[in-house]
Amino acid sequence: MASSYAGKGEVSLGSVNGVFGLKGEVRLFLHNRESDLLESEQAVVLVDPNGKRRSARLRSRSGAGGRVLGIIQGVHDREQARALMGHEILVDAALLPPIAEDEYYHHQLLGLSVVDVGGEELGKLAAVHEGQVDLWEVRGAGEPRYLPALREVVLRVDLTARQITVDLEALVVPNEE
Repeated sequence: MASSYAGKGEVSLGSVNGVFGLKGEVRLFLHNRESDLLESEQAVVLVDPNGKRRSARLRSRSGAGGRVLGIIQGVHDREQARALMGHEILVDAALLPPIAEDEYYHHQLLGLSVVDVGGEELGKLAAVHEGQVDLWEVRGAGEPRYLPALREVVLRVDLTARQITVDLEALVVPNEE
């Protein structure tokens, strides 16, 4: 998901969404739970809901029930951890691992023009809603459109031209008669 607080070269990894235990650990919501980026301590920026930034060092670990827990350097008790709830976690994009040629990080796609195969501009990619199949929110004139991020729909991503080409016909279910 895009961050309204990420600076140039920063990406959102997720947020602090709870407190765990008595020694200052926090529960984390991470956009990519499978990432091992935070398994070793990393420099991050924590941004409160009002946009105030704070540098920190964060390491994650697995918790019971599939939870992801975080240890923030200098946070030693439950009250300090509670004060961080709702903070977004930003990291330098250069720390992200390389990806395959046909894969993209969300932050690379946000703001790109979305056009149909005929060249008609549909709008800009405004948000990615994560799920079993990510839904791309395209905002242009009128109501937003939501497109599934499927190979059948997304035909081409051109980061240089800052354009995504989609096939809207792939969304049409054939009429069975």
